[in-house]
Amino acid sequence: MRIILEVQDLPSGRGIPHSVASYVRAALKLRALRQELTQAVLEVARCKEALARRHQAGTLLTEAQALLEELGVEADVQ
Repeated sequence: MRIILEVQDLPSGRGIPHSVASYVRAALKLRALRQELTQAVLEVARCKEALARRHQAGTLLTEAQALLEELGVEADVQ
């Protein structure tokens, strides 16, 4: 999986030192990543709730947890 972030451009026409611009870009990237992470956490919660409402929910959740463990992901991601 690859995450592509769109980060706003810095104002043009300003004499911004490279070190300042690098810091601001990194802060903007962090803000974008936090927003993506928030969306992913909400999606995990929605999917887990959907699984829990299904017939044989326990079996489905157990299967999901086993697959997560097989992929090396913490079993309780929420």
